[in-house]
Amino acid sequence: MNFLHLLSSEATHSITVHCLNTPMWGLSEAGGQKTSVSFKGWNGQVFKANSLLEPKVLVDECMIQDGSWHKTQFFFHTQDTNQLPVVQVHMLPHLKPGQQHFIESGLVCFL
Repeated sequence: MNFLHLLSSEATHSITVHCLNTPMWGLSEAGGQKTSVSFKGWNGQVFKANSLLEPKVLVDECMIQDGSWHKTQFFFHTQDTNQLPVVQVHMLPHLKPGQQHFIESGLVCFL
């Protein structure tokens, strides 16, 4: 990993959270509850909402709580290659009956 970090000038990573009746980012449709997951990068820095390291949200469908599966897609792009890949997901919501989620880590590209 150190070799990739040293030879690259930027990096990207995509993460998709698949969710069933479980909001992941922003306001939920049912009740307006504010929820946001955060992500710990390779070097320990945290990507979270309303910060300098806020991930780009490409799709945010998890706020829809209609009994169907939806997804929220996060995209990380940085010129500090030591920040990626994402190694942990924090602040996942506590699941209630009828709620589920799973995380799909996409490709990490060092450019």
